[in-house]
Amino acid sequence: MLTNYLKIALRNLIRYKGFSLIAISGLTLGMTCCLAIFLFVRDELSYDQYHQKKENIYRLATRVNGSYEAYEGIAKVNGPWGPTAAQELPQVENMTRFVPAGNNLFQKGDNRFYENKGFITDSTVFDIFDFELIAGNTLAALTQPDAVVISESMAKKYFGSQNAVGQTLTIENNREVSVSGVIKDVPLNSHFTFDYLLPMVGYNHPQKDSWEQWNQFYTYLLLRSDADPVMVANKFRDLLSNHVDKETAESLQPFLQPLTSIHLHSNLFREINANSDITYVYIFAAIGLLVLVISAINFINLTTARALTRMKEVGVRKSTGALRSQLTLQYLSETVLISFVALVLAVGLLAIMLPSFNLLIGKQLTLSLLIEPQFIAVAASICLLVGFLSGSYPALYLSQLKPSEVLKGKTKTGTRQVVRQGLVVLQFAISIFLIVAAITIYRQLEFIQSKKLGFNPSELITIPIQSGVLREKSETVKNELLKLSAIESVSISGGQPGGSDWGIPVQPEGIDPEQVPSTRVLAVDSEFVPTFEIELASGRNFSKDIASDTAAYLINEEAARQLGWDNPLSKTISMPAVGRVPGPVVGVVKDFHFRSLKEKIGPVVLFIPPTNWFSMYTVRVRSEQMADGIEGINKVFSQFDPAHPLTYSFFDESYGQLYDSERRLGKLVGLFTGIGIFVACLGLFSLAAFMIEQRTKEIGIRKVMGASAQSISYMLSSDLIKLVLAGFLVAAPVGYYVMQNWLGNFEYKINLSPSLFLLTGLSALVVSGITIGYKVLKAGLTNPVDSLRVE
Repeated sequence: MLTNYLKIALRNLIRYKGFSLIAISGLTLGMTCCLAIFLFVRDELSYDQYHQKKENIYRLATRVNGSYEAYEGIAKVNGPWGPTAAQELPQVENMTRFVPAGNNLFQKGDNRFYENKGFITDSTVFDIFDFELIAGNTLAALTQPDAVVISESMAKKYFGSQNAVGQTLTIENNREVSVSGVIKDVPLNSHFTFDYLLPMVGYNHPQKDSWEQWNQFYTYLLLRSDADPVMVANKFRDLLSNHVDKETAESLQPFLQPLTSIHLHSNLFREINANSDITYVYIFAAIGLLVLVISAINFINLTTARALTRMKEVGVRKSTGALRSQLTLQYLSETVLISFVALVLAVGLLAIMLPSFNLLIGKQLTLSLLIEPQFIAVAASICLLVGFLSGSYPALYLSQLKPSEVLKGKTKTGTRQVVRQGLVVLQFAISIFLIVAAITIYRQLEFIQSKKLGFNPSELITIPIQSGVLREKSETVKNELLKLSAIESVSISGGQPGGSDWGIPVQPEGIDPEQVPSTRVLAVDSEFVPTFEIELASGRNFSKDIASDTAAYLINEEAARQLGWDNPLSKTISMPAVGRVPGPVVGVVKDFHFRSLKEKIGPVVLFIPPTNWFSMYTVRVRSEQMADGIEGINKVFSQFDPAHPLTYSFFDESYGQLYDSERRLGKLVGLFTGIGIFVACLGLFSLAAFMIEQRTKEIGIRKVMGASAQSISYMLSSDLIKLVLAGFLVAAPVGYYVMQNWLGNFEYKINLSPSLFLLTGLSALVVSGITIGYKVLKAGLTNPVDSLRVE
């Protein structure tokens, strides 16, 4: 019997080609979007889930009173914190630490590459994390100072098909290390990845054992299964008073973060990698579901409209003895079959578009995900849910009608018409909401890109320092660069705008230490301000001709405001934590965005540090001579540091990465908005066709009675346009509320003006008018004789 139902369903699909094409194409697009979003959400929720001990692994982080107020705290702690917790707290089974190894030049024979994804770590790393060692011994891999563990990809890059264990690599032309192990490439769904590990026993930084300075250690604790992480953090806080002074201990608030929550729920200062945000997961999931809802509504409307034309079929079948259960099963099998066909096409379309989707979301999802049980279960559930919802009306309503009433045409369709119209309103409400979201995101990103930052990010090239010579001879290097006609200015610094500022505590003159506002610092030279084209509000810039300026400071206007200084140039600032005695404030710079526009401009202090604090050059190159400038920079750097190939980046590109997640959101919303509108228009077109079909005789009679084609067209289109307007009235307040909350993530943002909603409403009306225009005009111009002879 089921086979017979499927045969009938296939015949109906072939017979009603227009209906089938619209229904299947709309469903296919909706399911494709939903399945794509499912893959994204699944990947986001899978971060760090592959570690067997994940439930008991926590990262030790801290909040510092008066610092990092724009964040929840800082992700790095001091070197002794991890070992002390493991030694003195019985709830801690083990610990391991990671220190970024920086950008290092590795060499094996003629193979020379910069490797910037490496860490210095404790030998206990393999006892806590499941980084699979495919060659070597986990117990001994990181116990010797001259050892290195490399990834499988890195082993192939330097050693090809040879066994890498036991072979040597040269780091920075002066240090040889022996490969003690090869690990499988770290899964991409990890909150940090790496290509090599160096042993902590070979790390000789002079302050690595300091309790108050050099907080550069990402520290992970393995707790006993019955341990309470909050209690462990509180106990560790009590331990701090045994190792630091009372004032410092009171300012520190250690806490533990579950490993599996870091990727989506952590926004600490100095995160090991840029994390995602659970909010965007919710947004993406909601968008996928909304597009699927639009598609499902479209299918339901088409199915119910088509069902009304099959009433006589129902009457004939019931009069010949068909049971209600048989009719119900038949209609459900038809809609489920259409849903299944759409699902198959959606999976195929997803496989084709996956590479482009990966580019859009910045991931590397693979086709192997499409055959996983979890994906198959979700896909099947969507298929059945949409099929049953769409088939429920003809299956349950038509099957209960009495044959005599159906064959005489005594059926009431008014309620069903209202339901269909309500679904169209909902369809366009969702579409209009997506339009509001897309336009808002686009305008906010446009605002961010056009807003004056207080400095000029264009034509700046950033060059990381790879050799101490480039620090020691920085003045000579800068002078050589300035001899090039393409170079406007050169600066050497320890940070730049964009989040590389530091959190060294400052002590302004006359301010109680507990009242000092949260202040950031930038380690710069005398050319930093002119190179970034930061304007002075008062005073002067640092001068290399004034020796005492190495002890002087610049502050921004916000710092002067929050400190309550009417005359900042008469004040001094000190940095006791790094041994800097009080020095004069020689100038005030105008406020500039040294962080993203998500944050309000805060106080910042600029100072000239010791030479060994510098980590980068920033060169302003004339735009019309960019190629010549880069070539000249390469020659100068090769002269002073021939051992390291030049590496550089464009500052405006790196600064723009602060808004990568917003750009991805904008592109995704834009794409799915287009798909949602297209599917909604399919539904509107089919509803117009059905409505005109139902009113064919009425149209003919009106034309015979003298009605013009224009009046007929107006009558038909006005009913449909009213549905679109109703959708707008539903969507506008929802869109305003949701996007106003999203804009709340930014300190500097656009206003949601009435013009935005007016533009959205007009767009919806124009699109819907174009969609139904052909059908309406055709109906208005039809010969009334043809209309009246429809039966």
